[in-house]
Amino acid sequence: MRLNKLLGTVFAGATLASMPLGAHAQDFTGKTLVVGVWGGDIERLLRQNAAEPLEKETGAKVEFVLGGSGDRMARIYAEKNNPTMDVAFVNIYEAPQALQDGIVVAPDPDGDLYKAIWPGMNNGCYAMSINALGIAYNKKLMPQPPEWADMWKPEFKGKIALAPYPSTESDSILGIAARVAGKDEHDADAAFGKLAELTPVALTYTSLDEIFGMMDAEEVAMAPMISGFVIAALKDHPDLGFAFPKNPGPVVVRDMLCLVKNSPNPELAKKFAELAIGVKNQTDYAEQLFFGPTNKNVELPADISDKVVDKPEEVDSLVQLDWPYLMSQRSAWTLRWNKEILGQ
Repeated sequence: MRLNKLLGTVFAGATLASMPLGAHAQDFTGKTLVVGVWGGDIERLLRQNAAEPLEKETGAKVEFVLGGSGDRMARIYAEKNNPTMDVAFVNIYEAPQALQDGIVVAPDPDGDLYKAIWPGMNNGCYAMSINALGIAYNKKLMPQPPEWADMWKPEFKGKIALAPYPSTESDSILGIAARVAGKDEHDADAAFGKLAELTPVALTYTSLDEIFGMMDAEEVAMAPMISGFVIAALKDHPDLGFAFPKNPGPVVVRDMLCLVKNSPNPELAKKFAELAIGVKNQTDYAEQLFFGPTNKNVELPADISDKVVDKPEEVDSLVQLDWPYLMSQRSAWTLRWNKEILGQ
């Protein structure tokens, strides 16, 4: 997504990608780095651009533990005094709490890894990628890219799909609903009251195939979704589109890379992080997954840059939610969601 680009900025010094591991490679033969991460294409790119080069240069092995971030967080907390995981990829709302609870290493502002990332993004852990929550929509039912307020039009009653609660998507749409009502996420009554106007919900989607199938069939007109997932799938769904709304804007979503505190292999973990956030992997994330880069040295072709959030000024234009507050409300809000949104 190209908003207002800052032009003519010159970056001095070496990039992460220009500092090969082999220049100061240590022998880590017999060591195994354990990395907790999502599967699919994310795992594929991390294996290709981080794990395999690390294994080649150091003699270590990299073991991926696949699953959701909740599983990783539970494991790290359970193993706080004797961790077995070295690197954990988590959501934007989990990293600050993990740092506060002392289970991850604080990002080092003097390190090359920290300096390679756009300022203000390393909140709790290192910023790995940037997405935005916008609107996936059926172009036959909505010929023009929709704004958030369009979801509340009478003709789309019963044709809006939502993600399950709790999730990044559902927390975010509550924040948006509150803003459409003239408030923000701190006003739960405004958020739930406005979102309840969309009920009955056409679908609580739990997979991309499920929601895209319903949208292709015109049973769902719009759904709040994360940009990268939708844009990557549009080639297979020509009748669907994705909108970055303007009033209010999309919700910024970031994946975070955490170095587990007191992990067995802190040096290997740091080397893995440098490769994961290096120019090569970040470029592949953008070009193949449509996840915006956090490494400020990444330069994307215009056609890719137009489809991702890839500059800090773009992030600043997006809606920033109070994630610590939202996390503190999840228990109570789960009950409200089930009752007021799902009618259970």
